[in-house]
Amino acid sequence: MLGDNPASPIWRAERGGIVPGPIIAVVGDANAQRTFSPPMKDPAMAKLAARELGRELARKGARLLVYGGPFIESDVVTGFVEGKPAEDRSILMWYTRNQEPPPFAEEATNPKLFDRRLEKGEDWEVAFYRALTRADGVILIGGSNATMISGQVAIGAQMPILALKEFGGGAARVWETLSAGEDLPNRAEIDLMGHPWRKDDSAAACVAALFAQLRRRQLKATAPGPLTAILSGLLFAAALAIVPFIWGGNALAVWMLFVAPLLAGSAGASIRPMVDRLRGTPGVTVSILGALVLGLVAGGMAGVLFVTAQLTADPTLTGAQLIPYAQRSIPFAVAVGFIAGLTSDAVFGKLLGLEAVATRGMPGVEAQRR
Repeated sequence: MLGDNPASPIWRAERGGIVPGPIIAVVGDANAQRTFSPPMKDPAMAKLAARELGRELARKGARLLVYGGPFIESDVVTGFVEGKPAEDRSILMWYTRNQEPPPFAEEATNPKLFDRRLEKGEDWEVAFYRALTRADGVILIGGSNATMISGQVAIGAQMPILALKEFGGGAARVWETLSAGEDLPNRAEIDLMGHPWRKDDSAAACVAALFAQLRRRQLKATAPGPLTAILSGLLFAAALAIVPFIWGGNALAVWMLFVAPLLAGSAGASIRPMVDRLRGTPGVTVSILGALVLGLVAGGMAGVLFVTAQLTADPTLTGAQLIPYAQRSIPFAVAVGFIAGLTSDAVFGKLLGLEAVATRGMPGVEAQRR
């Protein structure tokens, strides 16, 4: 998984050398002489925001993808060069031969930072939109139709996106179409894009949100396949079956005590995406099969810990007392399994943290035994 700083050893150590940082495309315009819809707000501040974002991207080890010309890219490039990027050829310019953009002012003083590349075709749109599909993320500020189209391309491709609403233009129109739970940005990140720009911390917060989206996208892309999920679920169920078979004497009530939280956990995990969507704070998206297996394992583990807690609290639960205990405890096991599946991220977080298992029985069960 990516580190917070792609320029860090976490990003670079994979093959023992320097791995280039993510490519962030920049699209937009803040020309005070143009008419935008919705109207451009504070073009001077928009240019300052672009420059600050450029500096922050350079510090984070990212690369820029720009087309050129007197647009918002020029301000981002200025800030990027000021941020002193560590790698040469970290500002990518892809364009068609008949539509070669004029050089940036920084190309004269820092030529090693720029990488110009010719694309096929004659119209500027050919290189422009084709290059977007090769980016790892996109930043939109102001702009008009091209900015709006670029944003929709990014949304459709589940690409990390930063569309600043504050400055109006096409970027604001893109922001209005973002939907937490359906698109890659979550509710907090969409809200951040709509906040007024603050000189002290907005750039760092926005770039952090962009990289958080990139991490989520990579996690989704590297998620295990269905065969792995099925095998994991079967192995866990087989391991769990040993407990009622040996400890419970193969009694039906004891089997149900362990099967119930498995099924309830899968149900809880299946419902979780709907709950997340209603709240507007989705986690990492997984397949339906993956969610079922995660819920099954979380519910099963919670059931085991639940039963273990009761046995630790009352070691006499053996023999003839075992069947009545199992029958009384099944409703509790269902509830525990469902909650574990619904909150499977928290369950696995605790297990990975090696937190101590509680050894006190549930009050309701203890009261029944008394």
